[in-house]
Amino acid sequence: MSQLKIDHARVNAAIAQAEATTSGEITCVVRAKALDYSATPIGWAAALTLLAPLVTAGMGLMPHAWLEPLLSRVLGWHSIGVSGQYATWEMALGLTALQVVVFAITWAVINFTPLKVWLTPKATRLKKAHEKAMEQFYSRGLHLTAGRTGVMIFCALEEHFVEVIADEGIYSKVDKALWNDTVAVLLKHIKAGDLTTGFVEAVAACGVALAGHFPPNPNNPNELPDVLIEI
Repeated sequence: MSQLKIDHARVNAAIAQAEATTSGEITCVVRAKALDYSATPIGWAAALTLLAPLVTAGMGLMPHAWLEPLLSRVLGWHSIGVSGQYATWEMALGLTALQVVVFAITWAVINFTPLKVWLTPKATRLKKAHEKAMEQFYSRGLHLTAGRTGVMIFCALEEHFVEVIADEGIYSKVDKALWNDTVAVLLKHIKAGDLTTGFVEAVAACGVALAGHFPPNPNNPNELPDVLIEI
């Protein structure tokens, strides 16, 4: 999904064209990289680390059995069955070594592959994507337009998340179903692999929705840049 390309010129032109019919301000933001899910690899690694001794014991593969020959050669340890002088230490060290290896491998595999996103609960992904969308809305100044008529179309590709955020001047007047339709248009084209057309049509749908309630002012100042922003 994150490999989708986008034609900035087409989207920027669509924004300018839509804003010519309304006093509203439209901004598009797309994030191709996954958001931060640092807790996911740690959580899975910790869970598998705790389960590893139980699994190996159930399979009859006690860690001290393979650790004893190594310790015997390196440290001169010798044990006789489980009641030997160093059997307890060997078992403890074996379990510790097993858990360290399991934690390190699990963390690395999840942290550096798409599993980091896939293994994160959907509710967490959506929550983080929404928080990022709101952060962008305020950091880009969409809440500071003269008529409180800023609209942002936000897309997080890795999370498969699209949201339209409208300032209070618009939200109270425009039917929420229109924003849902805008989201649906963008998602349809993303699934078809055409991110550019998705944004162009979503911007056009926003323009139509805004024009009906917020016609252009006589001077119609352009308060925000008519550009697609990649973060």
